[in-house]
Amino acid sequence: MNRRGTSSLAGAVCLIAASLSGCDQFQGPTGPTTTAASATAASAAAALSQAIAPGITARAPDAFYDPPPNVPNKPGLLLRSEPLKGVTLPTGLQGWRILYTTTVSDSSPATAVAAVFAPLNLPTGPRPVIAWEHGTTGLLQKCMPSLASVPAQGIPALDRIVGEGWVIVATDYSFTDKVGPHPYMIGEAEAHATLDSVRAARQMPELKLENRAVAWGHSQGGHSALWTGIVGPRYAPDIKLLGVAAIAPPANVKSILAMDPDVDRRLGPYIARSYSWFYRDVKFDDALRPEARVAAHEIVNLCGMLPPEDPKRIDALTATFEGGALATATNPALATRLAQNIADGPIAAPVVIAQGLTDVVVPTPATDVYVAQRCSAGQRLEYWKFEGRDHGSIVQPGTPLDGPLIEWTTARFASEPQANGCKQKSF
Repeated sequence: MNRRGTSSLAGAVCLIAASLSGCDQFQGPTGPTTTAASATAASAAAALSQAIAPGITARAPDAFYDPPPNVPNKPGLLLRSEPLKGVTLPTGLQGWRILYTTTVSDSSPATAVAAVFAPLNLPTGPRPVIAWEHGTTGLLQKCMPSLASVPAQGIPALDRIVGEGWVIVATDYSFTDKVGPHPYMIGEAEAHATLDSVRAARQMPELKLENRAVAWGHSQGGHSALWTGIVGPRYAPDIKLLGVAAIAPPANVKSILAMDPDVDRRLGPYIARSYSWFYRDVKFDDALRPEARVAAHEIVNLCGMLPPEDPKRIDALTATFEGGALATATNPALATRLAQNIADGPIAAPVVIAQGLTDVVVPTPATDVYVAQRCSAGQRLEYWKFEGRDHGSIVQPGTPLDGPLIEWTTARFASEPQANGCKQKSF
């Protein structure tokens, strides 16, 4: 593996953990050999574990996550809610967790959990909503952010959100089975879970929420946020989506995986497992290259964030084979499904896309091409580029993204129009 490859692998580890930790400490190796590269990748995983572990833990899913015996067929219904306990929240913030109904496709029911965060001193009157869509943390329910001891970590500009009096609804995404994966990188299903979380939170007796919302998402959540904009008017016309902010979005994951086999090696097993669970024409082993299958069967059951030994084990497993994990070139069904989940539909709401210029997981050229294609299709959007920010550090506390993101969101809640066409800004 060359220097760029190991840097990308470390970046892929960041993709999984960015919702709880920035990744500035990860650097590519100085040696060109496979042995040196593997040692550096292992060091990256160890550094990640050290960055996450102090004061941050994850509990196992408890009975709150279990659906009731008779789940209503209607999506967006609040099934239960309770205050968050035993967690650390930023100053001025209170939180709850909610269980609610949703769908994977329009006819495939599921349930989901979301965390809801609100200022302790709420202004009077109904409050607008930030629908937060998190980055990759793993496939299984045990990996979800609502189980972390710092469940709001990774959401940008939290202090500013408290000051504005906005409410955050942060979905874990949906699950159709207790032992199965969530619909990872399946855009419509991710969007359904997001939109239904806002619907369900509006039924909480502790809060008064508007039907107006702005979607924010990072990494996997950026892909999800774009899809929220695409399907929102059809799937949830009762939610007035005023804007979509996609931060480092793998909008065309098929293209990104083709550009960098190291990212494919790390995230491909998750995609293969999710797609084989939700798409009948994709089979797990057939979606993987033969040399990746043994490692992939273990990777899909590990979390990329917590407990800290999981990302270390994932890193060791990805070092057991060369090249990407997915058999995209030889599996037409997989290739078709990846293409189907490109976020290339029109979005009626204003859109902003934020990109770190040193990102090796979602590289700038990939986002440049996506933005150019959407602009050519007539999509209204702003494209923000941040010098010196990578995939994780673009959402670290105090990031230069915070100010522009709050200002842009404030304008959306003030019903200010966004200019037609495409505009690019550098920070």
